[in-house]
Parts: sequence; structure tokens; C-alpha cells
Amino acid sequence: ATIDKCAAMGGGRVTVPAGRTFTAGPIQLKSGIEFHLEHTARLHAIPDRALFIEDALPPRYGGDGKKWIHAFEAEDIAISGTGTIDGRGVEFMGEELPHIYKTDLGRPFVITFEACKRVTIRDVTLRDSPFWSTHLAGCEDILISGIRLLNNLKIPNADGIDPNRCRDLRIIGCHIVGGDDCICPKSEEGFERYGDNEDFVVSGCTMVSTSCAIKLGSTTYGGMRRFVFDNCIIKGSHRGIGLQHRDQGVIEDMLFSNMVIETRLFEQSWWGEGCPIYVTSFPRTADTELGTIRNIRFSNIQARGESGVYVAAQEAGHIDNIALDRVSLEINKTSKIDGGFYDRRPGAADPLIQSSPTSGFHLENAADISAHDCRVTWGENRPDYYRHAVYAKNVDGLDLQNLHGEAAFPERVERVVQES
Repeated sequence: ATIDKCAAMGGGRVTVPAGRTFTAGPIQLKSGIEFHLEHTARLHAIPDRALFIEDALPPRYGGDGKKWIHAFEAEDIAISGTGTIDGRGVEFMGEELPHIYKTDLGRPFVITFEACKRVTIRDVTLRDSPFWSTHLAGCEDILISGIRLLNNLKIPNADGIDPNRCRDLRIIGCHIVGGDDCICPKSEEGFERYGDNEDFVVSGCTMVSTSCAIKLGSTTYGGMRRFVFDNCIIKGSHRGIGLQHRDQGVIEDMLFSNMVIETRLFEQSWWGEGCPIYVTSFPRTADTELGTIRNIRFSNIQARGESGVYVAAQEAGHIDNIALDRVSLEINKTSKIDGGFYDRRPGAADPLIQSSPTSGFHLENAADISAHDCRVTWGENRPDYYRHAVYAKNVDGLDLQNLHGEAAFPERVERVVQES
């Protein structure tokens, strides 16, 4: 009622006062509203699925993805302040924890903004989301700055920020913990009217994920282009940076630079295999007309984990012009989870979980890949499936310059292997 009254008066600030906890079902923001949580103010979702009835996603999600704090076709809206918004995800999941995935759970997002312009989310703490925490669909001119996004690492699909066919997005200085992907641009079916994801800048963020900290995809029905990710730290994650291309869209013109990445293996209910950099193009179904990944640069990246860089496609013609510049890898077995595989889910790849030796750089079915001033070192714990510094198969135009490092077992394994 307060939001509606404020909007009717031309907009302004609606304040959740300090030192108090409020509970609420669905809340709709309107144009011109700043929803402000004072320091120590808390807003909790009511963990009753029956209250959340409005879908935010197409029917193929089986009823998951409902609206809690939401806006549609609003302009000049903001969520601000140093208070906390708590989705109470553990209570929504109940017996489904720790990681049993089912559809029709009716889990809400914490924030859903669709077709909005000039959106600001700053300084707040968002915690314990039951599903994706922040879903932005078809929005333009978005600033997300200084937020703490703290989700439960055992809740599946507890993503951090999911921009879906948005334009002109800046994510600056945030700390994100996700029980799935931390920052996950998507191009979903059902939102084609909003076009492609374009012009994203992410800088100065720290991330922890049970799956992939920075993931593009896996829904890539539309395009993604002109992204810059810079000055970020990823730790304790199943994957670091992932380009997970599965559909007809194009992923192009991107820069990932100045990052420190630490990865580890989790069990296979979570997608991943400990890769700090993962670039794949596999069809979602046998009938998919697959698009392309092209013109991607990884520069000045220090990585430590249980696996190496994985760049692979189902066949040639779908990955082109990948530059790896000053990428330093330290590979060491640190968990008790079995390794020696590459995870190619979701899709029609056969097999989806591919048993394979682990190399520093595994490159397959791609064109024009350069690796300049890169380094591979191996830790003390070296299982037998650790192998080459570089393994390349069916790579047209491989350019290796100033590669430092040896094979995991140089007395019996070749440093660089190239196969046609």
C-alpha cells in the first residue's frame, strides 16, 4: 500500500526502518520508486509456496521461478540501503536439501525485474534465495553496485545474478556466493521480444560457487556480445569462467582479464570438473542448429585448481578465435572427489560425462586458438590421469608462443600433443 501511494504521488523513497524485521508475500515496485532498507532492517519472504503464484519463467521450468519482489515495465526503480532481504530458501526447500533437484517446487526468485529501464540495486544484502536471486529479463541500463549476495551452497539453482536478454549492465564491487552460478547471463526461450544480451561490464567482484562462478548460458537461444569481466576473484568453485553454448545464438566479442581463480571438484550432482576456464559448444538436442563462440580473450589470469583449461566443441565450425594470454595454471589434486573427466552437460553430447586425461590446456574441434606466455605447473598430488601441458585435437590454427611448464609426468608423457 505504501509503494502504491508513493507511486501515485509521482514516486520517491519507501523505507524499511532500522532494527526491525518484516515478513511479506509478493511485492510489486512501480516507476519512480526507491525501495530503501535502513541499516539492520530485515525483510523476509513468507516461506509459503501458495502465496507465490505469478510465474516469471516459461512453462518448461515446471512451475519454478515465481515472483516475490518484482516490477514490470517500470522505469527509474531502485533497491538500496544496507539492510537485508532474506528469501528463506532453506525453509522453502525443506526436505529437498541438500541438493535433490525436482521441478514444480514453486520456488520464488528474490528479485524479478522485467522490461524495466534505469534500474539500480546497491549496497543491500540479499541472502538465502530459494531459486535464482536476481532475475533481470529484457531490462536496460542496470547498475548493481556494492551488494552482498549470500546464498546457501547446497540449494540447487540458487544463482546470484541472472541477466536475461538485457542491455547496458554494470555489476561493480559485489560479493556473491551461489549454490549454483554467481553471475549467469542467459538468452531464454520465451523472451525473444527483448533481443540479445549486449554491453555488460563486471568489475571488482569476489565469487564462490558450487557450480560455475561466471557462466554464460547454458540457455543461448539468443546472442551475447560485448562483455568485459575484469579485476575479479573466484575461489572455492566447481568452475571459474564458463561459456556454455548449447543453442543457435552467438557468443562473441568478450574480454576476461586480471583475475585470480581457485577451483575444486564437487560431486557430479553439480555441473563442473574443476576447470578454471571452460569454453564449450555442444548441441542441446540432436536437432539443434548450433551457433558459434568467437572472438574471446582471456588475459592475465592466475588459476589454481584440480583441472585445466577446457575448450571443446561437438565438431569444427562452432568455436573460433580464442586468445589465451598470460594464463598461468597450477594443477593439483586437493579433494577426495574422483577426477579424470570433462563435464559436457547439458545437451546431446555423447557421452555427457567424458572420461579423459586432464591436461593443462585441452583444446578440441576449434579454430584459431592462440596461447601466448602461458604457464602450466603441477602440484605434488598428481593422479595418473594428469598428462600433457597442451593437448590439441582437430584445432585449425593453433599458435603456441612462450609456453612454460612440462607434462605432469615428463619422463613418460609428452609435453605438447597435437592430433588431427
